[in-house]
Amino acid sequence: MNRLLFTFFLGAFLGLVSFSLPGIGQEKGKKGFLSVLKEGQKVVLRESAGQYEITLIEGGSKVIEVGQDFVVIGDLVGARETRIPIYSLKNIIRIKGAP
Repeated sequence: MNRLLFTFFLGAFLGLVSFSLPGIGQEKGKKGFLSVLKEGQKVVLRESAGQYEITLIEGGSKVIEVGQDFVVIGDLVGARETRIPIYSLKNIIRIKGAP
């Protein structure tokens, strides 16, 4: 009986580990609110009452980093960077036909 239980739990453990291992060290596909932003992309950043709006057109800012729950926007000169948490983003505007 003990051998049967041991075999069962060992099989269950190995099954769980085999499902977990393929995802280790790999970034999951971005399918969230920030998925339209790409590093190096030129944007227009507007701030109003602590809320930010990003427009995806050629502008005076560019996307420096996109995290899971934040985005870093910098000016084209590289003198200023703004780290914006996702809860401070009002919206991201993508104009149809623009890159």
